Amino acid sequence: MNTKKRAIGFYLSALAAVLGAAGVVFTVLGNNASPDNALGNISTLILAGVVGVLLAVVASAASVSLGNHNIVSAVSVLGSIALYAYLFGSSVGQRVTLIAGLFSFNAGNVAGWQVFRMSIVAWVCLIVAMVVLVVSSFVKSVKVAQSA
Repeated sequence: MNTKKRAIGFYLSALAAVLGAAGVVFTVLGNNASPDNALGNISTLILAGVVGVLLAVVASAASVSLGNHNIVSAVSVLGSIALYAYLFGSSVGQRVTLIAGLFSFNAGNVAGWQVFRMSIVAWVCLIVAMVVLVVSSFVKSVKVAQSA
């Protein structure tokens, strides 16, 4: 009889899902902090982030049900990384002007600094989530124990 126990890869994928969700939340909070600094495509970014989180969860679940290094987990991890990267890149691209203004001529913009801080937290969460997903794809997600 085989019994499966979760290994480090499962927990890393779950951590990546939590970090991705935090990245989405902080992106939305930064968007709503100041109407002057709202992201133009926030609904697309939210959708990409939520689907990325769901794919990270699917990667965790698939590894438990289908075993280590299966195709469903691999595709889910790749999709999640791609969506997190899209969310990160798009929000950075739209915040460049704000950041340039804050560090040059508009240093007194309190709302801008608040948006900047929330954006930094969101970006760190997304980058760490992507790195954790890469690491999780190289380690075992389940341990199979043989019992008599």
